[in-house]
Amino acid sequence: MISVSPSARDILRNYVLTTVFCLAIAVLLSVVGVGEDFPVTLVISLSIGLSINTAFVLLANRMKAWARWYLAPLLITTVGLTCGLILAGLFIRLDPWLFFSSNYSSVVAGIFFGVVGVLMFNTREQLLQARTALAEAQAASLQQDRRMLETELRLLQAQIEPHFLFNTLGNIASLVHSNPDGAEAMLQNLARLLRASLRRTRDQLTTLGEELDIVTAYLDIQSVRMGDRLGFSIDVPESLRALPLPPLLLQPLVENAVLHGLDPKLGSGTLSIRATRTDRQLRVQVTDDGVGFDSSARGNGIGLRNIRERLQGLYGERAELVLLARPTGGITAELQLPVETE
Repeated sequence: MISVSPSARDILRNYVLTTVFCLAIAVLLSVVGVGEDFPVTLVISLSIGLSINTAFVLLANRMKAWARWYLAPLLITTVGLTCGLILAGLFIRLDPWLFFSSNYSSVVAGIFFGVVGVLMFNTREQLLQARTALAEAQAASLQQDRRMLETELRLLQAQIEPHFLFNTLGNIASLVHSNPDGAEAMLQNLARLLRASLRRTRDQLTTLGEELDIVTAYLDIQSVRMGDRLGFSIDVPESLRALPLPPLLLQPLVENAVLHGLDPKLGSGTLSIRATRTDRQLRVQVTDDGVGFDSSARGNGIGLRNIRERLQGLYGERAELVLLARPTGGITAELQLPVETE
């Protein structure tokens, strides 16, 4: 069982609730005609209730260290009840043993109050423990999810980067004799891409601008490979480039558009990247005029599924990936991400 130490605010709240509870009990007993007149009944009720509450504040953690869980509340209640009756006797007749010798009805009423108080305290403590355990479990779950996302990201990087690197090096080798200028341009773009990727890995903090640098280098490489069959444009205001963006969200969308939308298309195609912002949302659109949702196109949807799972893990319901078929052909993939207001 989790041990929860009450804060000063919790202790004060308990005393206030106990006082209100004792006042209500004194009124109830006076109305039904049980015990003494109202002032005496109120003194007895407050003495017993506040003494039991104080006993729990002072002894709860100490008792739990050596007494069984079901004995500790009973022992604490007995101590508080005894002290409460002694105080009540002192307040009323300056006799600490008054209620142990003559007024047995008050002892019975005190036991009743004590049992009710124990039930109230234990119920509240159990709720507090359950709430604390739930909060700790949620925190542990969030931490585990974060570690899983980081691991998945590293695995995704390990899968994407070598695959793309080997293909690019193969293309460079094939262009060395037939198109030396193209091979040189592709090699320079590959160096840009690797520098940007290494900077992203080293800093572990990505912005939209850094992701666009990587995507631009990637598109320049593909432009050399595809020639006039690929054209692209990037329309992103400079003010948005500093916005944070989780890594490997934009790049897979661009790769999908090129490899599964534009590359299978006969003739030339274009790809555009556009970003806009509202007060609380960043929208990044990757649009192509390729083959669209063609079942014969390559791809198994793993990249898109990874993006959606990462969005869910990072932002919950506040982020979304939307795919829309364009009437004139092609697909628009739109990332919708929350933006913290400045």
